[in-house]
Amino acid sequence: MSNKVTGFSFIILFLVCCFGIRNIFASENQSVIDSYLQNVLTSTPENQKLDVYIVLKDRLSYDQINNSTFGLNRKERQKTAVEILKQHAEVTQRNVLSFLMNAEANNQIDNIKNIWVINVIAFSAKPSIINQLANDFVEIEKIFYDAKYPIDELTDDGGIAKYNKENNLFFTSRGNRAPQPGLTLINAPQVWAEGDSGQGVIVANIDTGTDWDHPDLVNNVWNNLGEDADGDGHTIEWNGSSWVFDPGDVNGVDDDGNTYVDDFIGWAFDTNTNNPNDSHGHGTQTSGLVAGDGTNGTETGVAPKAKLMLLKNETGGESDYWVAQQYAITNGADVVTSSLSFKWYFSPQPNFPMFRQMTDMELAAGIIHSNSTSNDGNSTGIPFNISAPGNCPGPWIHPDQILVGGISSVIGSANVNASTDIIVSSSPYGPAAWEDFQINHPGYPYPMPPQYQDYPYETSPGSIGLLKPDVAAPGEGTTSTTIGGGYGSFGGTSGATPHIGGTAALLLSINPNLEPEDVSRIIQTTAVEKGTPGKDNRYGAGRIDAYAAYQVAFSELADPVDPNPPTNITAYSDFTTPTSILIQWDDPTTLFNGDPLNPNEYTIEIERDSINIVSIAGGLGQYTDINLNDGQSYSYVLYAKLIANDSTSIRTNPVSWISGGAAEPKPPTGLYIT
Repeated sequence: MSNKVTGFSFIILFLVCCFGIRNIFASENQSVIDSYLQNVLTSTPENQKLDVYIVLKDRLSYDQINNSTFGLNRKERQKTAVEILKQHAEVTQRNVLSFLMNAEANNQIDNIKNIWVINVIAFSAKPSIINQLANDFVEIEKIFYDAKYPIDELTDDGGIAKYNKENNLFFTSRGNRAPQPGLTLINAPQVWAEGDSGQGVIVANIDTGTDWDHPDLVNNVWNNLGEDADGDGHTIEWNGSSWVFDPGDVNGVDDDGNTYVDDFIGWAFDTNTNNPNDSHGHGTQTSGLVAGDGTNGTETGVAPKAKLMLLKNETGGESDYWVAQQYAITNGADVVTSSLSFKWYFSPQPNFPMFRQMTDMELAAGIIHSNSTSNDGNSTGIPFNISAPGNCPGPWIHPDQILVGGISSVIGSANVNASTDIIVSSSPYGPAAWEDFQINHPGYPYPMPPQYQDYPYETSPGSIGLLKPDVAAPGEGTTSTTIGGGYGSFGGTSGATPHIGGTAALLLSINPNLEPEDVSRIIQTTAVEKGTPGKDNRYGAGRIDAYAAYQVAFSELADPVDPNPPTNITAYSDFTTPTSILIQWDDPTTLFNGDPLNPNEYTIEIERDSINIVSIAGGLGQYTDINLNDGQSYSYVLYAKLIANDSTSIRTNPVSWISGGAAEPKPPTGLYIT
């Protein structure tokens, strides 16, 4: 980052010092409160508290986290990313958070939730406090109303779970542990026959909670051993008549220091309690499709030995969804799955930019995220049929995505009938879009940051937008666990999504070294072709095939005689080289088994935006990519390839850079101070 200061900037800094920040930026601070929230404030009495969240100006990007954690394995990177984000928030939030805590002590604020992953703080506050925050803290970018949407509008099962529960529609067993039809369609039993049932993988399910003592689920519930106060290796146990939280662990203490007290199996973010039990039914059904093990007679789960981290959000608030994602990142989840989604037509409309940033941070922490995409068919209109966060980019760019922009953590689902393997009419049409929505939809309240205007559709005639959904999976006509120990029908993209999340768990179980990019690539490239050839906006890349994906994941396990990958990759250009990017790296020196590796024995292969562009002789350690577009973002992946037998290393994480001065803006004409 440049340390050059223009003369004009110097004058501004001098004026701020002399006359005070509040006066200089008074007009700016008046717009800190979002327009929707301003309207709500005008009709809210002072003694009533409003749910809001503040967004700090200084937020870290995916590239900053990725570059700071490069070379670490996936789990080490997750821990390091958490520490970096926490430390950054601690510094940048210090003044605001101190004010909020004092106001809480005076009963002016309730329920502070620090979503440090994206530098957001949510809380309930009196109107005067909201106005004071807007006027007094220049580090705040915006204050938004934190709407609570009806949970039945967020679920994407067409109301099946609610209907089943209200009408007591369930059955006790199909008998003989027969798999439900979605499992046979995607060939999950063939993966189990190979010995892979998702063991060792933690799947966080953000939903309406889960009937966690269901016989098919209780053995697969994640136990937070950080709260295992009595050291007996579990946090739930059978007391002779029912499953309960381990009495030896219930001590009212935050033993693991993650700010949640006695969070033995997850958290209920709607009630701020440690029991994420399901009273709705939807979350029990999605959990069953991930990891139901068939104890009561019907196999429902794609990964019946994976562990379920249960994260409940039945209030339907955006901030509760984000803090659930943060919990998953903090506590070691490998996969996030959620069949809740936020639609374009909600009032107020969803904050798509913040969902995008949150999924960026999931990717930086090495998490793959499967999400439902609505059941709106084409009723909302392209590009808004695909709901958030399913509309966020994935970690791997499909070759048919010829418009290349940024990446994040998400695999968005389409819904096929489990019996016919045909797309269901309510499955949403893509593409999605990331652009300045306010150009064509001036009422949309959230300005889109420039870095997220990378998949235009409406604002760029002829542009393809972001191909969505990513893949299809069985939703309609599936069967899953229900509250009370039974089974019931399920559907929608709500049903398709956990099939994808469970498949991701199978891949990470057989090959824990896979990155989110690898999981997304394998699931898409092994999918059964459906619809228009290639990746299309109805089926995505096709209907998932868990066994075909497993075979590829198994084949990509590092062989002892494979070379290690290059490390410490950097990519850089500035205004002096606007159409080129310099890529540098450290060459590998050993094979995977530790044997020495000489530079004349390998080449370094470089992929730009998923396409191989060059092969570099070992020992050089750098390459300049030329003839690029000034101001465009490019993503690079490297791997080492042996000359003798074509054996290759694992691929590195993508490193992205914007050509032509992303970090070093062109100086203004005239005098500047160094």
